[in-house]
Amino acid sequence: MSERGVRRYGFHGLSYEYIAHKLPEIVPNADKVVVAHLGNGSSMCAMKGGHSVESSMGFTGVDGLPMGTRCGALDPGVVLYFMQALGWGAARIEHVLYKESGLLGVSGGISSDMRTLLASNRPEAQEAVELFCYWISKQLGALTAVMQGIDTLVFTAGIGEHAAAVRADICKRAAWLGVRLDPQANVADGPRISTPDSPVSAWVIPTNEEKMIAIHTRAVLDAELKAG
Repeated sequence: MSERGVRRYGFHGLSYEYIAHKLPEIVPNADKVVVAHLGNGSSMCAMKGGHSVESSMGFTGVDGLPMGTRCGALDPGVVLYFMQALGWGAARIEHVLYKESGLLGVSGGISSDMRTLLASNRPEAQEAVELFCYWISKQLGALTAVMQGIDTLVFTAGIGEHAAAVRADICKRAAWLGVRLDPQANVADGPRISTPDSPVSAWVIPTNEEKMIAIHTRAVLDAELKAG
């Protein structure tokens, strides 16, 4: 099906490109890096030597991690069940997978906003946060295996940059990889949130997708001016 455009494209490329450009200024020796772009839309990327080698997303932006309202990785048989057992059409299935799943769906409709879920004491909200962190931890292990190691973990985007509790949970789960969290630095949102002796350093680096758009736009305009 690749000739028809069915490929694993991956998404959040502008964000990962920005981190790849910014990271050498902050962590000069970073080589095997996992970047967690965590927001209403979430994904993770393994970068080796500044180049992407694997992403959690695939053909569409609904794959991989559970997100604000998107389901993330899903057994294809579930879609067949929707069609065959429930009689749902494509439009309804699309709406459920994109708009009613993820944090919103798992929390029983409480919210798709991580801030609201973290502030809630309802078990459904806590379950949604737990699932989110579980899947990130699971994907982190997979991406590390692809690179056969990791030396740097980067958190970015809305949740990644501002949800200290989520970062703490993920880093705790990643202790087996060599991540040692500095709790005070984490609460302060970094930039470094791992201890100085941590075998794997962990960082909070704000992304800037708009800057990358501007850079690429200028490059196109400059090329047109030179050609003209």
